[in-house]
Amino acid sequence: MTTTSYPCLAFEPGGYRYLPSVFQYSAGVVAMPGYRIEQVQFVRPVVLDDAFDFIERHLKRIGRPSTAFAHCELRSPRQFDDQGFIDFNRRYVRKLEAWGLYTPERDGQAPINPVARTNVVPAHHPPSEISMAAFSYTVLDRDSPPDSFMLAGGGDARKGPEPYRDRIVAYGDVSPSGLQTKVAFVVAEMTRRLASFGLGWQHASAVRAYSVHAISEAVISELAAPGHIACGLTWHVAHPPVQGLTYEMDVRGRVNVAVLDGARA
Repeated sequence: MTTTSYPCLAFEPGGYRYLPSVFQYSAGVVAMPGYRIEQVQFVRPVVLDDAFDFIERHLKRIGRPSTAFAHCELRSPRQFDDQGFIDFNRRYVRKLEAWGLYTPERDGQAPINPVARTNVVPAHHPPSEISMAAFSYTVLDRDSPPDSFMLAGGGDARKGPEPYRDRIVAYGDVSPSGLQTKVAFVVAEMTRRLASFGLGWQHASAVRAYSVHAISEAVISELAAPGHIACGLTWHVAHPPVQGLTYEMDVRGRVNVAVLDGARA
């Protein structure tokens, strides 16, 4: 069976390649030769503007440009409606544009955004405002691994300009069979993204699921195909970011992680 892949583009100023997706984020990033990806996880999510300030200081302190910023994990207080999500994303990308990471639509050319992202709504103890839980960036590494990557969170909706309600797979069906259909869709999407980087599930070091619905045996059957979650599965009890979405997943490999207190740095 042949797996369809997506175009993979180089973002030379950042030292990584990315999968173009929508204006607010890319579908994933992988370090280019000579680089690897590192992540900072905050002890507690940091309000978005403060988190951006932290990232600027952190990258400057380690001698990396702002364009090394490659991925972030956001936590929102509640799910967005379609227009609310668009409005937030327009605000979000303004910082990326200031950092030389985002190019808006010009002369009919689609916007460019190499930065990947996962954004979910915790079911318990959500933040009072949109916050950042973690961020990733590239660093120089002469012996860099070929599988240092982060796939963006992908949910149970097809791509397209239509409202989310019209694109969501098995809309409103949270039965075991409905959830299995949704998970199968998302797993296939992650498989395509991995293939686009010349990678497979065997390269995953962490697979994370986001849903408030139980990860039942029917759902696990979609994830437990040979090699898919050999590294295990972490289930976050959380909603995807937009109303109507039910299941989201992200995947990563060979990423060094440091835990820092964003409130004290």
